[in-house]
Amino acid sequence: MNSNNYSLKNDTVITADEIRQILEKYRIGKKPLAKLLGWGETTIIRYMEGDIPTSEYSNKLKTLLDNPGYYYELLMRRKHCLTNVAFKKTKKAVLARIMASKIYVAAYYIINKTDAEICASYIQFLLYYIQAFSLSLYDKEIFQEDYKINKEGKPFPQLYKTMKRCGISTLEIGEEFLKEDERRLIDEVLNAFSWFGPRALHAMMLYERSMLKISRDRYNNKIVSKECLKDYFKEICKEYDINGVDDIKKYPDQCITIVYQAN
Repeated sequence: MNSNNYSLKNDTVITADEIRQILEKYRIGKKPLAKLLGWGETTIIRYMEGDIPTSEYSNKLKTLLDNPGYYYELLMRRKHCLTNVAFKKTKKAVLARIMASKIYVAAYYIINKTDAEICASYIQFLLYYIQAFSLSLYDKEIFQEDYKINKEGKPFPQLYKTMKRCGISTLEIGEEFLKEDERRLIDEVLNAFSWFGPRALHAMMLYERSMLKISRDRYNNKIVSKECLKDYFKEICKEYDINGVDDIKKYPDQCITIVYQAN
């Protein structure tokens, strides 16, 4: 989904208050933001004073508001438009926004590891197994998002839609945003599952879902709870003799054979 379709789907023009949120969350001024976007210096000022942006411009601003990763990519591409002081200030702000969400940290760690040679769907599969093995081996979640059941078949749909809309690109993140055991877990999941294509991983996930209890969150969304995921994969760890992250590689090799035999 491109950003223009996203704007039309929402069918609303960005408000002055939403533009103010962009300025505050990324710590950037009106004129510098306009320069970053390649617009006239007074464009943002006029929108703040009541002028109505075109659908294209409104869409661009909404994407910036919704997606710090998109803002970061724009910032790095057009940093020459800002003073050094303005660039450093807004870069620090946007990185803090991105790193505040652990699922984005994990996703960008994967993207950096693969030099961005990965699609949004594939990241979904990997995040699912990262969460599952974190719960089963470490008895803790690696990120707070629940596995949502939806017609798209993407367990973390908000992240998926964001990455589909804005594309996949590497992001400069420091190691302090992930603990050593979390990085090791992600590395082992990546090493174990990246041998398989998206169709194979999707088949595995569907097979597992058929044995997972579906519940609802407080917003009435269908989910697989973390507790359910934890219990199921603890049994998987027993069955496949997975006693630590080094053993994760045992699972996909054997599971995919069972899945194909079942079909």
